[in-house]
Amino acid sequence: MLFSKKSKFPIGLDISDLSIKGVQLQKSRGEIKIQALNKQLLQPGIIESGIIVNEKDFLNSLNKLISKPKFGVFSTEEIVVCLPETKTFVKTIKIDNNPNNIKDLIESQIQKNFPFAIEEIYYDWQIVYQDKNFISVLIGAAPRSIVDQYTRLFSQANLSIQAFEIEGTAICRALLPEESPNFEQKVSKNYLIIDIGAKRTSIVIYANKSIATSVSLPISGEGTTEKIAKTLEIDKEQAEKAKIICGLDKQKAQGVIYDILSEKIDKLLDGLNNAINFFYSQHNDMGKIDEIIICGGGSNIKELDRKIAESTKIKANRANIFTNLSEHHDKFNKFLKEKHYAKDKDKTLYSEQTSIYAYATTIGLALRNIFLKDE
Repeated sequence: MLFSKKSKFPIGLDISDLSIKGVQLQKSRGEIKIQALNKQLLQPGIIESGIIVNEKDFLNSLNKLISKPKFGVFSTEEIVVCLPETKTFVKTIKIDNNPNNIKDLIESQIQKNFPFAIEEIYYDWQIVYQDKNFISVLIGAAPRSIVDQYTRLFSQANLSIQAFEIEGTAICRALLPEESPNFEQKVSKNYLIIDIGAKRTSIVIYANKSIATSVSLPISGEGTTEKIAKTLEIDKEQAEKAKIICGLDKQKAQGVIYDILSEKIDKLLDGLNNAINFFYSQHNDMGKIDEIIICGGGSNIKELDRKIAESTKIKANRANIFTNLSEHHDKFNKFLKEKHYAKDKDKTLYSEQTSIYAYATTIGLALRNIFLKDE
């Protein structure tokens, strides 16, 4: 969306408070494959709520990410960057189809629907539906201060920004077949996507081949880990391993982790159902949600998909982040598989999980220019 120039295969960069992830794709003979992939963890305090506080350490981490990938080789200085979700806004609005200048109409709607003055943001928009009575417009906006800081720092790193995008747009492009230029089915589905991150959870509702609304919830994987650590009097690293291994198994860790996770999941389900009800009340002409897709680093909790399906009465599945690629996740298991051990009384518990679900946004960013070129 915001500020775009075309490049063939730029690196998709997803930046959060705790990590930077990068993916570069390659397309040959109609097949889209991963050329390079990496993740660089950030020390606490480098980025806070999307704002880069320690610029020197951020630039050092960015250099490590690109110079020493886990898989492949990055071969470009061009990037597509995801703006921090907590600082961006995306919404589909309806405006009357009349002779007035559409840009003026959109600016008036931004002032009504976004918590910033028009002069404090950069924004972009596209028409997603139009008839003789009204126009549906997808609007994305971000504060100028954030965009300007990112632009300056990437320039210092000798990286050329081809586009800034909002997280929900990138996630949909990675996970939904409807976003591919090759989608040929006459009927598209409506989706609700849950992205469970370390710092917060995002909900994106996609209907009629466009984002209808997005919501951010103060529910995070890191917050759950901190509560487990405090309750069991263990460090955060041990608590993270215990969370992954025990999950929603009442028999492990005397049910302590089950109780903590259940409390967090109940809050997630409340937020989820509120978002669904809001969507139905505001967009009753768009139809029902057909499927819920779960992604993000916190989506590995065992039985989470079942819990969500039972609560919402909607089919729920973990994401396939290779939906619009020409390869399978097995190829990347050795690069992305994590092994975890934890003690439970006199037993050693063990679990393996993949971090692949955390790369949805990054792949969506890397797909951007490939898909635009194909359109």
